[in-house]
Amino acid sequence: MDLFLSSRNQTFLLMNQGFPDELMLAAGHYEWMLSRGYPQKAALKLVGDRFRLSGSLRQVLYRGISAAEQAEARRKKLGSVREGDLVLVDTYNVLFTVNNYLLGRPVFISNDGLLRDAGEMRGRITNKPVFSKGINLLLDVMKEWKHVQVTLYLDEPVSYSGRLAIELSKDMAEMDIEGEAFTVNSPDHMLKHEASDAICTSDSAIIDHYGRRIVDLARLILDRYYQPDYPVLPVRSL
Repeated sequence: MDLFLSSRNQTFLLMNQGFPDELMLAAGHYEWMLSRGYPQKAALKLVGDRFRLSGSLRQVLYRGISAAEQAEARRKKLGSVREGDLVLVDTYNVLFTVNNYLLGRPVFISNDGLLRDAGEMRGRITNKPVFSKGINLLLDVMKEWKHVQVTLYLDEPVSYSGRLAIELSKDMAEMDIEGEAFTVNSPDHMLKHEASDAICTSDSAIIDHYGRRIVDLARLILDRYYQPDYPVLPVRSL
């Protein structure tokens, strides 16, 4: 398959036909190197250059492949929300993945079993109507959780987070969703250290630190309303 496709066509291939063969081969080599302690940046450049991967495909590797032991440990933490749970949500992490899917950008299942994207939004809301749709989907899914206390954390530095937290808290009250939304300087810190039964995030650093259940809320939302056929990165058996 030609790796020198236009950016738009590469996105189409990722979303509709799975990954190119070259990326799948590269993923195996990249995971092998990470599992043996090679520095991530150096390994990504070496593998990317060898297989002549574009920047967007290198981003898929960077976001989607971890060392085998790390990936296996994360898969063991994956679970669902249960009645009576106290759940903390990495709100922008979830919403940006949903938003990228709605915008037609590549989302995929990483080798640790979590849904991730290569949209590189970097905390910027580029399409407010689509972002608002993602918020509505999030609220609709949370409404289905019975007797669950939910805390939504939003990154304070992101523009309009304070206003969004107020609106989300109001919507949650109107929809009888138990909980509230807050802006905090570091949602990462809150998710790692605040008491909870489960957290919703695909952030690897948070997941590796957290000892209880991880809920892939972005995937739950998209599966509930769209049933996507996600491209899947390879998993190596330990």
